[in-house]
Amino acid sequence: MTREINHVQPYQNKLVKLIPTEIVGGYMVLIGMIPASYSKLWYLIITLVLLILTPFYLKRFTGVKNITQLVVATLSFLVWTYSINGGLFNYWDLYNAPVASIILILWTLLIPLVVKPN
Repeated sequence: MTREINHVQPYQNKLVKLIPTEIVGGYMVLIGMIPASYSKLWYLIITLVLLILTPFYLKRFTGVKNITQLVVATLSFLVWTYSINGGLFNYWDLYNAPVASIILILWTLLIPLVVKPN
């Protein structure tokens, strides 16, 4: 199944295709597996590896060719990692729940309006 957006898709379909759910899910599982005794560096490593992996994964396994969509989906991963309490940003004392909620809501509302199909 291709995840590439097109001009006839409704807003909800575009939105789903702009959030790398498999990568976000993998992130949640991986950070949940890190024992408290481990270095905070593991959160950074996991985040960076998945951030770099996101566009390649979407291009290869879901058929996305639209560069803008790949960039936005990769940025969506960062937005979601910020919104997840207990992740990288929390352990580096950069997490703020109200700010995370506002960013996530605005990002989710705006991204389908910004990305144009090829």
